[in-house]
Amino acid sequence: MDPITASGVFSIGKELLSKAATSLAPSEHADGSKFSEKLEGSQNASVVTSDPSLRLQKLEGILKADLLNDPKTASFFQQNQNNKVYLEKRADGSVQFLSSNGQSLVLEADSPHCSKANELLDLCFENKFNLTAMRPNAVAFNS
Repeated sequence: MDPITASGVFSIGKELLSKAATSLAPSEHADGSKFSEKLEGSQNASVVTSDPSLRLQKLEGILKADLLNDPKTASFFQQNQNNKVYLEKRADGSVQFLSSNGQSLVLEADSPHCSKANELLDLCFENKFNLTAMRPNAVAFNS
């Protein structure tokens, strides 16, 4: 079992036990049907919120939306709607968007959007998604 899945299973168990221990009133202990209903509801809620891939997708979506809120970035993507766009770090701490048509957009290292782009890059590299064999130091940015 990989560490992410193991962590999710552990979190589910911990949450399940804490909810079962704190949410049952003394009168409900005698009635097994109420306990099983609460147990089942708790399990269903935990599975949805603890899925690591869903959490990663949500975080990725938030970071991409933040980047696309920048007028320069939005304009760049509007000009490159039908092209593949990649995001990569640069040696000076800045990041750049590269389009398959050769256009690029550099986000300076001191800009807040650069820090969001770096967060997205780190997330993608750590979790091995949106990687491309054509550009090993970049991630595919699908808006």
